[in-house]
Amino acid sequence: MIAIFNAITNIAEDIEKNVFVDCDRFISSGLTDKEMNEQVRSYCADVIEREFRRTKSIHSFIGRQHKNLKVNNENGKYKVSYVSIDNIDLLDVNFSLGSIFGIYEKQMDAFHLKAAIYVTYGPTFQLVFASKMDGVQYFSFEDGEFIEQDNLTLEKVGKINSTAGLVPEWTPEHKALVDSFFNKGYRLRFSDSLCLDTHQILFKKGGLYSSPATKSFPEGKLFTVFEAFPIAYIIEQAGGRAINKKGRILDMTTTDINATTPIYFGSREEIQIVEDSFLNS
Repeated sequence: MIAIFNAITNIAEDIEKNVFVDCDRFISSGLTDKEMNEQVRSYCADVIEREFRRTKSIHSFIGRQHKNLKVNNENGKYKVSYVSIDNIDLLDVNFSLGSIFGIYEKQMDAFHLKAAIYVTYGPTFQLVFASKMDGVQYFSFEDGEFIEQDNLTLEKVGKINSTAGLVPEWTPEHKALVDSFFNKGYRLRFSDSLCLDTHQILFKKGGLYSSPATKSFPEGKLFTVFEAFPIAYIIEQAGGRAINKKGRILDMTTTDINATTPIYFGSREEIQIVEDSFLNS
């Protein structure tokens, strides 16, 4: 696990330097926005795969973009899923974006998830690592290295209301749920970067993130193996909860890398309110 953690810190430093700090190669290349975004995404994936190929404990790895499992070492212990860069469309507005990693043993499902990591780049260059042994560890980049800070934990109740999905496509029940939190004084904090929105809830020690089923995404938008499982794992290790209408995200039995899910995660009291709304809808 230490070797994988070190590989991801190398990945983070490379992407931060070459995409978010020294980004002229992409911005001044004369490419369209779509072409530039694809080039950035490919660059990030290449960096990740380069470092993972050097890590003997990794059996295989797979990225959300192309979902092509690549075997690295038949004797390796872990399988790693990754999101090379989340919501690349926000790159040109100087938002923090991130990478997400799920570290699985033997099989890529919720029950074999052993650790999860996300990195935030740009104005907020930090790394969050979660495991059952160590909880949720937070590292800030200072003087050329990642320095461990205090562990992150969630309070039972928070004040952030972060909700995804197109508003015209929300169900009346979801709109009522969202409004109920705003009516209690919750603050809107939503960037459409899953890493950054998770980061906000962790650093503010609570709140609610919701990505509901919509007309465009009736089965939910987040990929279970690449996004929902790792983020749910981090939230749970911080003392929160992550669910969909059928129950706990980490009780899902799917191994389908194309499977998606709605997700609601955050502090325990917020999630209890969400569960109560499901019963009444």
